[in-house]
Amino acid sequence: KFGVKTGVLCFIVFIFEVLLYIRLCNSSAITLAQVYIPVWILTVIYILNGIVCKSQHLLQSLVWVLLFAVMLLSVIRVDYQLTGIVPASFIIALIIAILVIVTGVLIYVVYGHQIGYFLLTESQLTAGVLYSISSMLAIVVVAIMGGALHLPEIIQLDLFMITIFLAPFVVALAGLGAYFVTRDEFDRLLRYGGQSSNTPMRLRLEANGWNSVVGNGVAQIPMFGDVKYKPLDSAMKEMLSIDLFWLCCCSHFYSAEVEDEVNPYYGRPIVDYQSPTSNTPMSATTQWGGTEEAIADISLSHRHR
Repeated sequence: KFGVKTGVLCFIVFIFEVLLYIRLCNSSAITLAQVYIPVWILTVIYILNGIVCKSQHLLQSLVWVLLFAVMLLSVIRVDYQLTGIVPASFIIALIIAILVIVTGVLIYVVYGHQIGYFLLTESQLTAGVLYSISSMLAIVVVAIMGGALHLPEIIQLDLFMITIFLAPFVVALAGLGAYFVTRDEFDRLLRYGGQSSNTPMRLRLEANGWNSVVGNGVAQIPMFGDVKYKPLDSAMKEMLSIDLFWLCCCSHFYSAEVEDEVNPYYGRPIVDYQSPTSNTPMSATTQWGGTEEAIADISLSHRHR
């Protein structure tokens, strides 16, 4: 499944690169809206998937919506020459927002591995570090390009030289991370045949009795594939909560194991209970025709043998 999705995405990106090359060679041969045709299809499918099927996270749907907005505004600005209505700084800000969300998700995954929530493989951890560096460099490149638009041409040339130097590193690091993840998924395909992994469940004591809940599991994370996760125990959760403030804030995004609920009948104080081994005599009475008569008079005492 991961290999098929990766192959389709790579093919769509390849078509987009070919159309973009044609656009850059001859701007009158093809419009920017036609260049975006493969990406239009991809974004619309994922947006509808997030709205209708709700099979992806809210942040993932937000990224696709922002990407659709970036393409729409750039088409309005370039193809229809409405530069006054759509400023370039607004488009740059949307692109930076997308990169910031992606960087935050990558840091979330890598940091989750450090505290024991995500169980990344060696290839996935290496890819996560490479992805994070690539996304941070991409933010710098986009910010430099956006700031250079309002500077003199002499300074623009120097800044564009920096972006030309950094841009290949961004693509190379992202591609190297994708290679590690794809190689790991391919080895898993050869080893297990691509079947879905079993998700174990555990028993938890609740007030109404025992209940089976999901403990460890496997999550589908974009650019990582199948990632195993394990809820934090209460000791680790408490240790993170008393750490630095930002660690305290981050720890709330990782789920923890729910402690077994205390049964209300356990530890309940017992009152008005008389031991059968007590020396106090006990008697039972009944009423016959309105009169009360004793029918049993039992005296219990300890006998030593």
